Amino acid sequence: MRLPDPMRSRAVLLGFDTFTDPGLPDLPAVKNNVDDLVEVLTSPWGTALWDKHCGRRREEAPPVFLADLTSIGAHLVTAAMEAEDLLLVYYAGHGLIGPDGELYLSLPETSSEPDLVAWTGIPFSLVRRALANARADSRVLILDCCFSGLAIGAMATTTSVVAGQLEVAGTCTLASSPANRPSNAPDGARHTAYTGELLSFLQHGTADAPEYLTLQTIHEHLARALPSKGHPRPELRNTQTVGRLALARNRAHSGISDPAAMVREAVRLERLGDSVGAKRWYREAAGSGRSDAMRELGRLEEQDGNRVPAGMWRRSAAESGDPSAMYELGVTSWHTGDLVQAERWLRKAAATGLPEAMEDLAKLLRRRS
Repeated sequence: MRLPDPMRSRAVLLGFDTFTDPGLPDLPAVKNNVDDLVEVLTSPWGTALWDKHCGRRREEAPPVFLADLTSIGAHLVTAAMEAEDLLLVYYAGHGLIGPDGELYLSLPETSSEPDLVAWTGIPFSLVRRALANARADSRVLILDCCFSGLAIGAMATTTSVVAGQLEVAGTCTLASSPANRPSNAPDGARHTAYTGELLSFLQHGTADAPEYLTLQTIHEHLARALPSKGHPRPELRNTQTVGRLALARNRAHSGISDPAAMVREAVRLERLGDSVGAKRWYREAAGSGRSDAMRELGRLEEQDGNRVPAGMWRRSAAESGDPSAMYELGVTSWHTGDLVQAERWLRKAAATGLPEAMEDLAKLLRRRS
């Protein structure tokens, strides 16, 4: 069991909450689905993906991102080319069956007229093809839509989705409902039923599960929890060992629940020479929002020669308000010649009362004057 490598992984999250066709009711919860799933996927205790590697629709930035078939296709193909460890694709919205009996995923402008579904929706076959062509060792597809179970048979076929002969290997498909049943989106709820249960499990974990929440563990939980609440039983199909890949650490598993105690345990293990154990507890504490743990994790990664994750953790610490991390970023930016960023971070560190930051900020301002 393991978490994916965040530097070598990509995610594409497609969620559509408003529709122009009166036959397709709006799904207000879908926007929250995507926003909250992004938080899990980019959090230190979750999959820890970089935000820029977690593509989704951004309403506030013109032009609207991932809102039409062309932009979706371009981004999905790019993600499939870049991802080396994990490629995760998530869709929430309306799933429609076309005249050909195939599954189509609705866009904001999709028509519910049977003869127009294929012309206005996303053919699932295109998503399947992108996954089949992906370089990633593991591919994960999560469908939260009506009739999403149709994708199970499609992904499980041994015929190639490209040439009719090649098997789609290393793919795990989680579908919110069987092929002949609709998914549920409870009125007034923050999330749709399936994604809401998924998020709750990832965010809180369970004492009954191991340290990592694997795809198999996630599905087994959802398969018990959702029917008990009157929702359709979800479906799962995976090949090879991708079901053992985790999307988050189990936040209810560790025997230490207090973040401050996690940091103390990490310090103790580091003094004993157990850097692996120290990293583990720093990560747990970082997942609870401890900026000092993020900073120390960056230091350990730097010592191990892992410069990219070291920088990621240091920036996370600085953005979370750690004065020392702010100061380090300021000094590093100064040394690399980025004086604008240097001044920015030194000012932030100085504002916390850090003496060395005040001193270096004064030096920088004198040189720039």
